[in-house]
Amino acid sequence: MAALGASLLAAAPACAAAESAAAFFQGKQVRFYTMGSPGGGYDTYMRALIPHLEKKLGTRMLPTNEPGAGGLIAVNRTVNAPPDGLTILLVGGETLVTAQLYDAPGVNYDVRKLAWLARVSSEAKVALLGPKSPYNSVADMARSATPVTWAGSSKIDGNTDFTAIMAHALGMKSKMIIGYKGTGGRVVSEESAALYGASNGMRVVTVLARTRVEQFPEAPTLFEAAKLAPAQARLIDWRASIAGLGRLMVVTPGTPPERIDLLQKTLAEIIRDPAFVAEAKKLSLSANHAGADEVRATVEQAMTMLDKAGLAEIRQIALDRYYQ
Repeated sequence: MAALGASLLAAAPACAAAESAAAFFQGKQVRFYTMGSPGGGYDTYMRALIPHLEKKLGTRMLPTNEPGAGGLIAVNRTVNAPPDGLTILLVGGETLVTAQLYDAPGVNYDVRKLAWLARVSSEAKVALLGPKSPYNSVADMARSATPVTWAGSSKIDGNTDFTAIMAHALGMKSKMIIGYKGTGGRVVSEESAALYGASNGMRVVTVLARTRVEQFPEAPTLFEAAKLAPAQARLIDWRASIAGLGRLMVVTPGTPPERIDLLQKTLAEIIRDPAFVAEAKKLSLSANHAGADEVRATVEQAMTMLDKAGLAEIRQIALDRYYQ
């Protein structure tokens, strides 16, 4: 009986805190930032989530697009907002991690100290080749005497650095061109490849992960398409795990724990709901939830796996080696 009484006493404050958090959000306006431009994948995902969050929390959501600086403006606005739970962010996890690893300008946060809510979706990266590309496979590219041309939007856009790491792992002669519009290749998410690749005549030649993807079942993984030395395979696995962070939800650090807990539980209910999964699929999006602890563990591994020398080498590969 004594043990039962103690457990009831312990449960009472927790219930009171949950009720207080639920009452706090009722009728409030929540600023919902995303790193995406209007009409893009992040924007579409944000607007798909909003009706469900408003219904469950009793809030009004104010969607706000902040695509500048690769999402860093949105991140900095969120982490510097009042820590009350009324500012949330949908952002690319690999953008957060790689920007800090590469010491990018504008990083005013420590990714290991962010207040995670959930991963809402995760996708692998794929390598695309243009319709006029002379290459048909990873093997063709790896043995080419002429550098393979790769396009990117910036050196740390979440795709271009992975392209450089892939080239290094394969020993592939490559040339990276920011803003290139020609017939070269590019690395993108499987979602982007499905949405925009086919319409532009581009084809997927490999998946930069250990397993094939549903969207392109015929495309081999990089590990199937090439024999990688252990050190190179480790780099691909490391970078693929960062890409696997996918789309993450963040709240302002310092937000009261009971409000964070409510937001985490609410997002888990939404993302795991089969009706929402089907809704996302109709929008050519994915919904696969991971909790804050899993996100935190993946981030910690990404930030600590490489020693100082290894990180210096990766920075040189990703930011300098393939640029002319």
